[in-house]
Amino acid sequence: MINPDDDLGIPKFSLAERERRWARVRRLMERDDVDAIFVPPHTGLFDTQQANTRYLTGLGGNHWTLATIFPVEGDVTVFTSADVHPSVCMQRQDWVHDVRVMTGAWGFTRSVIQRLKELRGLRRLGVFGLAGNTRFPEGTTSHGTVQLLREELPDVELLNATPLMAEARFIKSPEEIAFLRKGTEILEQAIDIAVQEARPGVPENIVYAHMVASLVQAGGELPAFILWSAGSPQPLSNAYMPSRRPLRAGDVIMTELQGRYAGCDAAGAQALFLGRAPDEYHEMFERQQEAVRICHAMLRPGQSVGTIAENLNDMTDERFDVRVLMHGRGMGDDSPLAVFGVRDAAMANWTVEENSAFVVKPIVSTKDRSKWIYWGDTVICTPWGAERLGKRAPAIIEIL
Repeated sequence: MINPDDDLGIPKFSLAERERRWARVRRLMERDDVDAIFVPPHTGLFDTQQANTRYLTGLGGNHWTLATIFPVEGDVTVFTSADVHPSVCMQRQDWVHDVRVMTGAWGFTRSVIQRLKELRGLRRLGVFGLAGNTRFPEGTTSHGTVQLLREELPDVELLNATPLMAEARFIKSPEEIAFLRKGTEILEQAIDIAVQEARPGVPENIVYAHMVASLVQAGGELPAFILWSAGSPQPLSNAYMPSRRPLRAGDVIMTELQGRYAGCDAAGAQALFLGRAPDEYHEMFERQQEAVRICHAMLRPGQSVGTIAENLNDMTDERFDVRVLMHGRGMGDDSPLAVFGVRDAAMANWTVEENSAFVVKPIVSTKDRSKWIYWGDTVICTPWGAERLGKRAPAIIEIL
């Protein structure tokens, strides 16, 4: 929601949503006998590693470096970097009132330890990012942070809070679904901009710049990824940024992008062609859409991610490779993840639940993988299968 009395016009989740999230996390903490959770600062992978602080406090975006202490009872504390005054934190959210500036030369851990020493009876501290992150299974929390915690809190047992937070965030509330729907609307507008701007002779980066601008103009946040590839013959994969090469007739354009609204990350993928798409791509797209339909039908409570992945990958035949490409959507680095396959038993055995969110975008390629295509968007899981949040008709877009 947007508070009409707030001159900044910042979309915020309600206090009822705060109570829902905090109660859910604290139930899991009590189950696992965790006294407090520490979310270290980490702005990697398009800011997605800050997702748990955003989830617990409402603060984040634009690589804003923050840390959080979330006790099983009592005040939640957020630490902001020295260049952002606490008053800014208070303007942008109304969930957390204990806002502190980290002390020292950009070192958060000693400030966090000072707060942890204020907690009475702290025995077991859950630290996010020790291992098992969705895209970084080896973890993201630094050795120096862990070492300092052990030195300064020798009687406190450190536990890995990564699985707990992934479980807490998996099921989405009506407010979160509404914000994901808004993010989907924002990214679909950016695809419309690409269709308007992409013409022979226009440099790739100019089209890309218009797309980024449209995300912000529509109320979205940065950083938001726009993966991009363009060329003829088709590049072997998307890149993380465009070139300055002028587009040419016959180019294949593949883009995957994110619409981030109030921290909620919707994602989608679209194939575009400058001119008519060759027949082989239309054949691949028909197979891709068959995979999308199968995935949508299977995304219902009780189904495992591994079973879905196997069903899609088994569609591979003598002409085309079909590979699963789906993963959780929410506030960033969401579990579970199935990219071409599943990395381990934890991801394979992950069970779909009602109101969980995924981006579904299976990829189909020729056997030599020199030509490939995908399409997809964010969906919500229901007892009857996946419900799309997007309004785009599934299609190859041909810019004539």
